[in-house]
Parts: sequence; structure tokens; C-alpha cells
Amino acid sequence: MEPDLTGQVALVTGASRGIGRQLALAMARRGATVVATARELDSSPGEGGTLRDTAAAVEAEGGAVVAVPATITTAEGAAALVAEAVARTGRIDVLVNNAATYPQGLIADTTPEEWDYAMAVNVNAVFYLTRCVLPVMRAQGGGRIVNVSTDMVLRYRPTRIVYSATKAAVDHLTFGLAEETRADNIEVVAWTPGYVRTDMGGPAAPHPVESVEPSFLWLLSQPHMSLTGRLLRRIEFGETWGVGG
Repeated sequence: MEPDLTGQVALVTGASRGIGRQLALAMARRGATVVATARELDSSPGEGGTLRDTAAAVEAEGGAVVAVPATITTAEGAAALVAEAVARTGRIDVLVNNAATYPQGLIADTTPEEWDYAMAVNVNAVFYLTRCVLPVMRAQGGGRIVNVSTDMVLRYRPTRIVYSATKAAVDHLTFGLAEETRADNIEVVAWTPGYVRTDMGGPAAPHPVESVEPSFLWLLSQPHMSLTGRLLRRIEFGETWGVGG
């Protein structure tokens, strides 16, 4: 199913490359104005491109995009991003909390600084942005928040424990927040895109980044509030999709 996002504004974090860029393109193609954000406009720690590249890709296809560099790991940075997004577009209909870091290592070898950074990017930024976006969505009569999660929450692989723990926190934030915002017509969903070839997933990942689009677009095409508090999960081994929560 194809969602019609004409007139909607979508804020996407981690949009300089990988899954974030793919989602920005997918929504812009279906009529949304995309507010794309990452830490820097013209540089990126990965090899998949920059925020400016994402904006250029959206514009090359005739889409509407606003590129806003921001630091979302602080309350002040998140508030400034949301304020600028609203000032430039007038509203926020969809927030996609996609930005993440992928720490690898045994717990015994993980430094407090590495733990704090993973929590800042993967959990705190989700909280800060969500907290700032909620008043905007309430004032406009509703909205949708999509938190990007992972199937690794289920698998508990050694050397990936920190990443799994942060994403488990995001899942539970999703489930609780959905109940808190149900009366405000704000849908909150967790979504796992699967193991795809990005800077984070690496070249050995089994799926191209484009494979994230079908389930994400299906999610956006469903009746509003019908999935709130749920998790749309990719089951890697069977290559099926399931809705749980």
C-alpha cells in the first residue's frame, strides 16, 4: 500500500546516509516535506554521504526538503532543531527517530565514556526530540512517531550488548508513550528495518538499504492510530514481517 503524504512534514534524524536517507527519499517521493537532520551539513563519520547529499538527492527527484544540522544529544540542541523545523515548515506530522550508534565490544571492555555516548545517541536523543515534538503534535491535533529499533534486542549477541540494551530501552519507551499519547491522537510505533547494507550494517549484510521501504511505507499507509504501541519486526531468518508489542 502506498501512503499519500501530501501536505505532511516528516522530521528524520540520522538522515545523512543509510536508512535515514532512504526513508527521507521514500517519504519525499510520496509528497512529504522532509526535514532532514544530522550532526554536520558537509561531513559525516561514515562513507555513505552527507546531509547536503541527502538534500540534493531529494531535490533531484523533485521533492521538498529542509536540511538542518543539529546536535540532538542535548536537550538544547533537540529543542533548537524542533523550533527551526516548525519555523520553516509550520508543523511536524511524522518524527522518525533513526539516528544511532553501533558500539561493539564486551561489557568488561566497554568504557564508561563509550556507554554514555551510546546512551546519548540511541536513547537520550529519542527522549529529547520526542519531548519537544509532543507539544507541536498536540497543538496540531495529532501526529506519528516512529522509533527505529532492531531484532538484536531478541538475540543478545556477545559484543553487541550495549547496542541491544539501548534499543530495548527505546522499545519500552515506545510502548509506554503510546498509552500516554493515545488520547492526543499521536501514534507511537517501533520498527525494525532488518540487517541492511549501510555503514553500520557493513557490506556483508544480506539486504540492500532499499529493502527497508516496503514495511516502512506499509506502516505509514495504515489507518492512523491502528498500530500505536506496537512493534513492526523483521524476522531475519524467515524473511517475514510481524507486528507485535
